[in-house]
Amino acid sequence: MRLLLRLPLFLYRIGLGHLLDAIFIMILTTRGRQSGKARHTAIEYRRHGSKIYVLSGWGTQPDWFKNLLADPLATIQLGHHTFSALADPVTDSAEALRVLNLFRRVAPWRYDIVLGKMIADDVNAQSLPDLSQRFTIMRLTIISDEPTLPGIRANWLWLWPLLLFFLVGLAIVLTLSKRPTEKS
Repeated sequence: MRLLLRLPLFLYRIGLGHLLDAIFIMILTTRGRQSGKARHTAIEYRRHGSKIYVLSGWGTQPDWFKNLLADPLATIQLGHHTFSALADPVTDSAEALRVLNLFRRVAPWRYDIVLGKMIADDVNAQSLPDLSQRFTIMRLTIISDEPTLPGIRANWLWLWPLLLFFLVGLAIVLTLSKRPTEKS
């Protein structure tokens, strides 16, 4: 399971972050509240104008959430784009409801189940307004294109062996196709 959760970080590292951005997965880089080092987390998001919203499935317990409370400056990577952002917990119930509906818009039946597991309650379009305050939501407001924390750098070196393998294979196929065939 841990390997599966780290897969998005790996895909961003090999330069395929744009594939994850298509399914609303971004990299959130926070400053570790104890170590001071950059900490990277792959997390699902929704965008509304210059604001990015993320939900915490474990309330205020995740390290990324605690890190943002200690230092609200973060770096976000959306595909090939990197931004600096300021984090702020969402406390307004109307804004929380709007955010939850942004998540639900993609697949309401699936998100009703996921959101219900987050707060151990039945979630649907009718119950959501009454339950919206029970979710832990962080708002990230984009402040510039120049990140202050280092994001994950794409490393394209893996492409060279792949390209070499392809060219060698192509050369072999072309060589074999030009050989005269023996007649019996």
